[in-house]
Amino acid sequence: MKRDQIRMSNLTRGGQVTMNNFHMWIQVTKVLSAVFLGCALSIFAFYMFISLSADNFHSVLIYYFAKILNLFVKSDKLMDVHWHGVIYHRRIIDVLNNVYFISAVNTVFHQVLIGALIGSGCALPITIGVNKYFFNRGRELSEDKFIRGMKLDSVKNLEKILIKTKQASTLTFDKRYIFKKNFEVQHMLLDGTTGSGKSVALRKLLLWIRARGDKAIIYDKGCTYVGKFYNEKTDFLMNPFDERCVNWDVWCDAQHETDFENMSSALIPMHGEGDPFWVSAARSIFASTAMMMSTEKDRSIEKLLEVMLKSKLENLSQYLEGTESASLVSDKIQKTAISIKSVLATYIKSLRFLHGLECDLSGNQKNKFSIKEWVTNDNENGWLFISSNAEQHASLRPLISMWLAIASTSILGLTENEDRRIWVIGDEIPSLHKLPELPETIAEVRKFGGCYVLGMQSVAQLRKVYGKNAADEIFDLLNTRLFFRSPSNEMAEISAKELGEEEIEVCKDNRSVGPNAIRDGMTFGFQTVKRQIVIASEIMKLSDLSFYLRIADEYPVVKMNMQFDRFDSIAHAFIKRKIIKTPQEKYIEAMIAHYQVGNLSQLDDNARKKLMNMQESTYDNKEKEQNEMKKAVSDINNKNSNGIHDINEHKNNADHKSQLEIEEMVLNEEVNINL
Repeated sequence: MKRDQIRMSNLTRGGQVTMNNFHMWIQVTKVLSAVFLGCALSIFAFYMFISLSADNFHSVLIYYFAKILNLFVKSDKLMDVHWHGVIYHRRIIDVLNNVYFISAVNTVFHQVLIGALIGSGCALPITIGVNKYFFNRGRELSEDKFIRGMKLDSVKNLEKILIKTKQASTLTFDKRYIFKKNFEVQHMLLDGTTGSGKSVALRKLLLWIRARGDKAIIYDKGCTYVGKFYNEKTDFLMNPFDERCVNWDVWCDAQHETDFENMSSALIPMHGEGDPFWVSAARSIFASTAMMMSTEKDRSIEKLLEVMLKSKLENLSQYLEGTESASLVSDKIQKTAISIKSVLATYIKSLRFLHGLECDLSGNQKNKFSIKEWVTNDNENGWLFISSNAEQHASLRPLISMWLAIASTSILGLTENEDRRIWVIGDEIPSLHKLPELPETIAEVRKFGGCYVLGMQSVAQLRKVYGKNAADEIFDLLNTRLFFRSPSNEMAEISAKELGEEEIEVCKDNRSVGPNAIRDGMTFGFQTVKRQIVIASEIMKLSDLSFYLRIADEYPVVKMNMQFDRFDSIAHAFIKRKIIKTPQEKYIEAMIAHYQVGNLSQLDDNARKKLMNMQESTYDNKEKEQNEMKKAVSDINNKNSNGIHDINEHKNNADHKSQLEIEEMVLNEEVNINL
């Protein structure tokens, strides 16, 4: 179609539709005018009927009949005046000057004005009502009719519903009551990309938790919340690189074999890469070694690491004699033992940072701290911060995962109490290893007062760590959900689906126009459709500090724009701890590097690749993993020109003095940790 034809078609179409609309508007206007006049006249007539007598009307008729006669004949002419059945003959001028008739005319005229005002005044609201009915009817036809499903509403209406039903929680966001009572024990999700406002929402929540006096366990990646909320008088901090870290070791929270097994499951996670047997065996060796050492008075983290890594296979097998792990370190399966020790070295190396926590800066002995005892002590109402800096996080991930797992399982050991509240807040929870039994813990912890708040950038991160089934199970247990911006369409689509669908009745109008006005018309049809209340693109374009909220039960979904609240720091976010390493610790580090990298050369390519992939999964990104591996190899090459192989050769020598000489040769005197 040519451009001129297109323009003419648009002009014709627009003109026909406009004229059709104008004609229909004229019709509606006529109807409204008829309603107004009909109501006004009816009310006017009724008022005149009840306010005037028959004599008044008769007097007016006689008076105006005399006026008309006076236009054609002289005023002194006689006229017939009929009054109550009697005929009087009076001059026209006398009738016009009659006081009674004049008074009657004035009375009627006055009542006519009043009647007109009353009629118009009553007819106007009636007409407005009809007009409003037409408008509402038109809006009903044009708007979608809600049938069932989720509903998108305003924050104001949600607040009204919660307050009216007395189900509003005392938690407010920007003075708005948008959470239902006891929402915390149904657990909470904050989903959205970095910088979208999750931390701001968490700070508002933490401020409320502190005001309530609830106990909280806070995983703080980046030390964001330590500086804003840490109170040294009531709170505890777990970060081995921070000077304020509590004095903790593996025996503080483990007395039974099952305790050590639970620890090992969190410390050494199961990954898709690698042989599951290696992981299971590494867990078993760690649990058995720690259990055996629990009865020794000189137990320490250094000794635990040394026994597992430094001991020859036959010596470690003898140490674990009588346990199921003894056969796993037999020298008869040396290559398998090498793989197992590589897995052990990858994850237990984070324990070496626990050295030196026994004393504070002044050299005073710190009390031992037990996570389990702190959780189960109802007299404790402070907070436990488990923090890490970005540069240290990869090194601490296994240790932090174990701490959180201990805290979670400890809640399940409490007595049931519906009034107790213990918060477990994990922002960026997928940045940790897979916490064993986390779905089951979240499902059962409600009756013990446990409240989980999990933050993540996307459900894809959670599925990467936990697998699809476990991740979906965790996701399904979080009833109160805040969806912030998701820049990718795939993740935004998941958020949009989670907000729900609605079933509605949609009105569709069809218009026909033509050169003959008879052909002009409009028809209406209705169709039931199902659609998402929020589409993915709306999630993708959310501004900072904006989110969609979905709470449990039959409440509408709302969109809220938060205010940014500034929080002054009340403590240092991070106080670096000075770590001075002993020769024994330096040697343990060399052994860890050896079993992670150096010793893998004895394995075939397939096994070596699987172990390297497993080690890679412990880092935030591949670049960090490569740098760490390069550093480990460099340490081996720099510390001993012949590598760790010479150390092992001298370890086989019964001459302990020779071993110490080699250790002193390969280890530097000073080590500065920068993680």
